Amino acid sequence: MTTVPTADLTDANTTHVANGDLRVLHPVFKVYGQVTSFSGPIVTVKVFEDNVLVRELLETKGGGRVLVVDGGGSLRCALLGGNLAQIAHSHGWAGIVVNGCVRDVDEINACGIGVRALASNPLKSNKKGTGEKNVPVYVGGTFIREGEWLYADNDGILISRFELSN
Repeated sequence: MTTVPTADLTDANTTHVANGDLRVLHPVFKVYGQVTSFSGPIVTVKVFEDNVLVRELLETKGGGRVLVVDGGGSLRCALLGGNLAQIAHSHGWAGIVVNGCVRDVDEINACGIGVRALASNPLKSNKKGTGEKNVPVYVGGTFIREGEWLYADNDGILISRFELSN
């Protein structure tokens, strides 16, 4: 999917940036996966060092959506690995943003999906199933709500209250 560069989107939407309808996430995310530019409506999940709910969501039809995982910024274990990235790709997710870590970086980088995360960590997460789906999350310096739109490329990540026109 071709996405308008985030720099062009911010330039063309200065009013939305000024009023908070278009927000830029803090530049703390590393780029993973073969797809460096992606966008779509947002689905949220809030977890802490437990990726059961992440798997549950990625096993559903993505339909071009983007999963935003608020892992509380924990760097102690990974919330996404190569298997989940492949599942997401095969189910039609456009991308995944993880406020936490990934693992199996070589596998993720070989997968046809866009992923952003704070870092990598080889340790797997807990499997207790704790967390919340479809709730507002605070990631990268802004609140992100289900149904908002995410735009990501090598310049950064944008969150918009609505789909932006090209």
